[in-house]
Amino acid sequence: DRPKQTKVNQMKVSEARANVGGLSNPSKMPCKSYGLPAQACKVGGKLRKVTGSTCEHCYAYDRGMYVMPVVKQAQARRLESIERADWVERMTTAINKTKYFRWHDSGDLQSASHFAKIVQVARNTPATRHWIPTREAQIVASYTGEIPSNLMVRVSAPMIDGPPPKRFTHTSTVHDKTIPVNSHICPAPLQNGECGDCRACWDSAIINVSYHNH
Repeated sequence: DRPKQTKVNQMKVSEARANVGGLSNPSKMPCKSYGLPAQACKVGGKLRKVTGSTCEHCYAYDRGMYVMPVVKQAQARRLESIERADWVERMTTAINKTKYFRWHDSGDLQSASHFAKIVQVARNTPATRHWIPTREAQIVASYTGEIPSNLMVRVSAPMIDGPPPKRFTHTSTVHDKTIPVNSHICPAPLQNGECGDCRACWDSAIINVSYHNH
């Protein structure tokens, strides 16, 4: 006899999304995302107090749609849901074979366990290309498992005009005047602030993506 499906596997996509706090719909992105409170960032919280850092004037901290109560409430629900024992299964269902997915249009990794769960979600959704930008270099460096090919992890430089982080195969930087050699320059400022048809952030052939300071 075939094994019975679990309740999680039988769960509707809309129900799974509700259980993990819903998904984000950033206007710039060509796909759905998953945002957490910027106030919960570990490294980012420290960098916010550093002049010239990429987090000093964080857009997700106190600007735009991110200050709306409904957005803050959704972010808080997502943060709380991470600790659920069935979070991986529910996120797998919530993503639902979407072609592209971005982790953390706001917020960042909370722990090594959180990162390991995201890796497993990526394994569970091989038809989806995942991208996760992060400043939590130590968390990424401490992971000893294999990163699936459909998960692009880009470790972000902490300082504007700073060099890409070392030790990592894929990175991102923010430039005002200095662009690292062999970087892909984000075209969004020339495209009404949108990705358009660019998918460089998800592309493993692109070693470093450099974003304009804004």
